[in-house]
Amino acid sequence: QERYIIVYRHNAGERVMAPGTKMALGIRQDMVMDNFIKPMIHVLQDLYNSDFFHGSINPANMFIASSGDTTGRMVLGDCLSAPSGYFQPFLFETIERGIMDPVCKGRGTQTEDIYAFGVSVGVLLRSNDPLEGKTPEQIIEYKIEHGSYTAITGKERFKGSLLELLRGTLHDDPTQRWTMEEISLWLDGQRLTPKQAVHYKKASRPIEFMGRQFSQSILLSLYLDQGPDQVVKIVEDGELEQWLTRAVNDDDLVERVEEAQRLAGQNGTGPGYADKLASTLSLAMHPLSPLRYKGKRFGGGGIGAAMAEAVMLKKDVQVFANLFMQYVAINWLNVQQNPSIDVGALMSKYESCRKFLQEKRVGFGIERCVYLLCPEVHCLSEVFDDYLVTNSEEMIMALEDMCAKGKTINSFFDRHSIAFLSVKDSKCIDSYLFDFNVKDEFRNMMATLKCLAAIQKLSGIKSLPHISQVFLGRMPEIYKRFHDKKIVESIDKNIRKYVQEGDLMKIAGLLNNPEVMSKDQRNFKIAMAEYNALQHEGLVLDARLERKSSFGRTEGRAFSAMISSVFACLIIIFFSVVFLTGKVNF
Repeated sequence: QERYIIVYRHNAGERVMAPGTKMALGIRQDMVMDNFIKPMIHVLQDLYNSDFFHGSINPANMFIASSGDTTGRMVLGDCLSAPSGYFQPFLFETIERGIMDPVCKGRGTQTEDIYAFGVSVGVLLRSNDPLEGKTPEQIIEYKIEHGSYTAITGKERFKGSLLELLRGTLHDDPTQRWTMEEISLWLDGQRLTPKQAVHYKKASRPIEFMGRQFSQSILLSLYLDQGPDQVVKIVEDGELEQWLTRAVNDDDLVERVEEAQRLAGQNGTGPGYADKLASTLSLAMHPLSPLRYKGKRFGGGGIGAAMAEAVMLKKDVQVFANLFMQYVAINWLNVQQNPSIDVGALMSKYESCRKFLQEKRVGFGIERCVYLLCPEVHCLSEVFDDYLVTNSEEMIMALEDMCAKGKTINSFFDRHSIAFLSVKDSKCIDSYLFDFNVKDEFRNMMATLKCLAAIQKLSGIKSLPHISQVFLGRMPEIYKRFHDKKIVESIDKNIRKYVQEGDLMKIAGLLNNPEVMSKDQRNFKIAMAEYNALQHEGLVLDARLERKSSFGRTEGRAFSAMISSVFACLIIIFFSVVFLTGKVNF
């Protein structure tokens, strides 16, 4: 099978921190400053200038340069072999990305890399791990309750300059977190005013949900999607409203929760209402949070990757259809406050997905949504299980290889490959989508041929002999559409020549030649007219034969009269000529 292989040219050296070891290395501050902080700031600046998100900045993905390098510098490791942040430990993710499922994170932004850089600095410097032994959920809760800076540094004490760096890069509010400009100013020696940490408001009394007591709405929001039926209960009996109004006493939060309830119930309280309500309420209580729905937690650009994974692993994809058809994803965008999310671009894509899902035709549906939301995924059609098809040219070369190996291909295109091409290379296939959706085999085959010919032309591929040979074997089905046997014989002769050349464009052009089609139709109409005339004459004769006693008498009399008239005329002429010449006397 074809797979991506990433080969790194040089051995990066030993890991700074082996996986599974204690996340507190206690390295001297001057060494961390010279060997990690300064070079990493330059790396971050390069990533920022290239608009590239690394997503795997952590000491376990850093290496001490090989022994031949006397500088002891650290080398940043791989970020290409998996989706963004897929293998990033949750400790090095922001609160919002840490909540998300690994495959659902989507592409991050510079501010998340800066956060991971700050956590890495803390892990390299600190001697004790205040989060040791805690589960991922407990670490997230600890960050929310105490702030990321306290969660990472614990009781450690650092110099003034490093303290500023850690406070700035570990700020939980992405709008207040340091940018590359501020980090550069810090590196140049300028001292910046420390920013106040985020403090989430606590309620005067807790609320019970799923057997736990919650005193902060943001912590409650983490678990709402795990008990949607209980969410409906605390909403309908007024318990949630009473707690927010009296115990939390946050007018903005109460307003957001009321709006979330309205959005969840605007299409009724039928099937799916509980999950939708839990999703909208969790966002209302934590406006920066990911999209939480039926136990899954998505980032803004992570839905596509999750859909692609579900299709590849043959999981149920109905949950993704519900995200769009029940307006869950769109409602999430409408109230989203995370500045890292491009709401406008995602809104357009989500609206398109909702329309695609309403269409049952080939080229639309859930398949189209996968390739629209996850443009980096290869074609997931079962036809190409042994190939890694990322564009139209690779697709046609894979088909050529299959034909060369004698593999049976019942259909060159299925729902996945058609949707893939429609998103990746629409000019090759969109003109033929209607023909792919009819049951006429001839139109399906012609659409396939013309689409492949268009790909061959745009890709500049000179010859595809094996695909051409497969089409030659299927030509009798196409020839059925022609009526003139002589035209078919002429076409077949030319096609066999083009098959040897492997030129699909000429084959498609010949079969779709307007002049040939017009001539065939014109001759067919003439033949039909002759046939109808002969058929009419036969019916008349059959009707007359039913009256055998009189059959032919009328015609015989008429014929006799005509013969008699002719002979009479000839006799009259003869005698007139003789009389006028005077050779005979009467």
